[in-house]
Amino acid sequence: MQFEIGQRVVLTHPTMGRDYATVAGEGERPETISLNVDGRAFNPQTHWRSCVTPAIAGRDMVIGDLLNLAMLKEVFEKPFLGTLWTDGDSGILTPYVCECSFGDGLKLIKIATINQRPNYHVVRVDSGWATSNWDDGETVGEHIDDILSAIEEECGPARPYCEECETSYCECEWPEGYSAQEAFPAIDDENGCSWSEVSWKWLMRQIGGAK
Repeated sequence: MQFEIGQRVVLTHPTMGRDYATVAGEGERPETISLNVDGRAFNPQTHWRSCVTPAIAGRDMVIGDLLNLAMLKEVFEKPFLGTLWTDGDSGILTPYVCECSFGDGLKLIKIATINQRPNYHVVRVDSGWATSNWDDGETVGEHIDDILSAIEEECGPARPYCEECETSYCECEWPEGYSAQEAFPAIDDENGCSWSEVSWKWLMRQIGGAK
């Protein structure tokens, strides 16, 4: 399918869901196209043409309709005084809102790794995923490995890759002064993580949609 520069389209990504975009030009290969994706921090981006369709009336909603990335970053990415065990023991921290999303992307969760809490990443996941592993149906826990992998792909690993062990999870030669908190938003999930759901009522209050 041929597209014109400036044309509005819908991008359907296999892991990041669906978003509005504007055609920026041709891709480096005939089967790719360059897009400016709404709400993304890094543009233009190259995507497969097969994942792009014209934006038309009567289409399904896309993630950016309700949970625009730029809006979420404005709400969440504000410095706060991190407290884990005692008041202010973690210093000033700034959360990170991820571009990656899963399913319909209409549920927000905070993910805090053991090594980097109380700082956290915010990820959009499917509204049908329960946050408790004890609930019926699909749960966030069933997908947590994919979510953590997507965060690492976007933000990078906090721990350096060891050529000898061929992994980031070793203790052969750690750089002097390594700090998981200072490496954030690069993720250090070696010792696991926890997650919690963001209340819609709270979110609407932050963006001025509710009193």
